[in-house]
Amino acid sequence: MALITALRCSACNIIVSLAFIVLVLGGAKAFVFTSSGTSSVRHFAVAKDYSANKDDDTNENRRRTLLSLGLVPAATFIGSDPASARQRLAFLVATKNTTTAESVLKDPVNVETPSLSSEVCLLKLLPVKNPVFRTLDGYIQSLSVLRAGNVDDKTWRECNRRMQSALSLIDSKRARLEPLFIQDDSTEIQIAKAERGERLIEALRTEIVSLQETTKAKNVTATFPRQKDALLALADIGELLVPSFPFDVPNEGKFSFLPRLLGRCRVTFSFRRGNTPLGNVTIIADGFLAPITAGNFVDLSARQFYTGLPIKQMQKKLGGSPYFLPYQFRGIESLEDRILGNEAPEIKSDSATVSLPILGSFQEGFYDPLTAKPRRLPLEVIRSSKLSYARGFSDLSSEASLEPSKDSEPLLSFDIPGLVAMNHPDYNVNGASSEFFSLQLNTMPPEKRKLFDGNYAPFGYIIDGYDLYQNLKAGDVIASTVVGEWGQLNLVKKSPSFSNVMQGDEEEQ
Repeated sequence: MALITALRCSACNIIVSLAFIVLVLGGAKAFVFTSSGTSSVRHFAVAKDYSANKDDDTNENRRRTLLSLGLVPAATFIGSDPASARQRLAFLVATKNTTTAESVLKDPVNVETPSLSSEVCLLKLLPVKNPVFRTLDGYIQSLSVLRAGNVDDKTWRECNRRMQSALSLIDSKRARLEPLFIQDDSTEIQIAKAERGERLIEALRTEIVSLQETTKAKNVTATFPRQKDALLALADIGELLVPSFPFDVPNEGKFSFLPRLLGRCRVTFSFRRGNTPLGNVTIIADGFLAPITAGNFVDLSARQFYTGLPIKQMQKKLGGSPYFLPYQFRGIESLEDRILGNEAPEIKSDSATVSLPILGSFQEGFYDPLTAKPRRLPLEVIRSSKLSYARGFSDLSSEASLEPSKDSEPLLSFDIPGLVAMNHPDYNVNGASSEFFSLQLNTMPPEKRKLFDGNYAPFGYIIDGYDLYQNLKAGDVIASTVVGEWGQLNLVKKSPSFSNVMQGDEEEQ
């Protein structure tokens, strides 16, 4: 009897899964319920391996649709190791319903050394005031004076002296660099933080010792990569020194159940051109820059959504600020409203049309299993006074709090090399889903890059493989995706209410 009951349950599960696919592909709205009738959330990840023929467009489209719907059980991805499973699980939390938050900086980031742009941004955006941490940051960045060329002996001696001071500071104030323990951290997380902190501090000390030797030997070639590695190690240490996440991400409205990254996470893509491997590009997704946008990117990467997708060349129209386009303030999500008469106004300010390589493009984007429709993201930009969202995040009666000041500049400008941002339709700022990009050096003149500022949401930085990325072109394929396990601990998924899931449909109607 038990065997018959088990077989019946398996058959029912298969029927429910097939019915779900039919409903979604047929355009119907599908939701997941528990046996008690209450709404529940299922977190899915897709299997790393698949048998579909990549050269067959039909099979690939079917495979991608099933992957984007998230119909493969999480166990196929996380494996049977309990420790591994605990590390990959997403957490459910409740956050405050606010639409703004004080940013950690008041002035836009100025990157004086383009080759260190990613490292500088990672350090500047950390909400950390630890004096030991900031002193070490200053010591290591001061080595950039060597990049000017024609360096005299006095400059070399001063750089060597600063590395000696940095080493002495680490040895005497090491305890000040140890991780902060948050009250809500489990014992397992606290132990993992302590172990990671020790490894990172020792790695930083090793880099400082190497820099002391290279500056003493006046070896420019060896100094610069060591400086970069030391800054990255310091940034990793700094993340463990953050007392609390600086922004309160809204938890009401149609965007409230989107994943958010309350920290940072590394994602490495391997690229191929035809059957020829090209190499790897590593991106750090930064939740301190754009928590929802970065969270969506890490979530899709962990689902292996990007694996197998080719790069596409797209035309983008730039100019004017989308914040002041009339229908943007109504939070329009579909193209139907545009077709029915909501034409974009003529842009009279400085404008440009540019062709960009776009990654992560697939049909309408990622189909969220929670809503059975393409996931849409709000335009999320960190500014000199607050983290701002385009209107449409919630049903707050006050619209003023949703509109960034004209005088409030984005903290990061697109003239910063290696900045990674989410793509959206030209005249729908809340229409991003899965596509992302980083400006290549030959994309457009430097003075035109600022047209992206405030109009697209930066969420990360290329920290490795920057030169390879400059040579990528349409048709190159993401061959594999690897997401850092430690960074996935920062990925948070909220359980949505039924009304929030339905809200997007009501607004579109």
